[in-house]
Amino acid sequence: MRTTVAVVDELFGLPAHPLVVHAAVVLVPLAAIGVVIIAFWPAARARLGVAVVMIAALGTVFAYLAAESGEYLEEQVEETEQVEEHAELGDSGLASAAAVLLGAVAVTGFGLYERRRSATPEPADSASGDTARGPDRKLVYLRTGVGVVAVVLVSLGTLQIARIGHSGAKATWDDVGGSGVDTDDD
Repeated sequence: MRTTVAVVDELFGLPAHPLVVHAAVVLVPLAAIGVVIIAFWPAARARLGVAVVMIAALGTVFAYLAAESGEYLEEQVEETEQVEEHAELGDSGLASAAAVLLGAVAVTGFGLYERRRSATPEPADSASGDTARGPDRKLVYLRTGVGVVAVVLVSLGTLQIARIGHSGAKATWDDVGGSGVDTDDD
């Protein structure tokens, strides 16, 4: 019995799970690729950062819907070892998608912080009377650190989404006999 918000269990007379899961499986890795690009390319971050966050947020919503509709579908299908393995892995899908969203927000948010900081005039250095010249080393190190952590987060999140999807495909198709190719020479 689910205690969370009810979601659509069927779409167009079909189980919703295989339909909504494909959105998560596409959007989460797409957002992860976006994070990798914007993490170390400032021009792309300025132009695409918000879009990457939105794609990651949509992927997270679809990961939630996939998990919820999967719970319903699990009650409808025969319980096999592969279905159980997929259901257990599926429990981490929302957290995995959220890791990608967190990476996107961190990189984009830091980029916004940097732009705001560079738009405000630097205070004069009290010792020399000069304003700061060139990039602040601490900021460069922090940007790099945020980028590396974000790339690790999105890599792990995307890897887990792929593992979940693979286990779902195995649970669905492993018991289907043959490869669909006729190998008889008769």
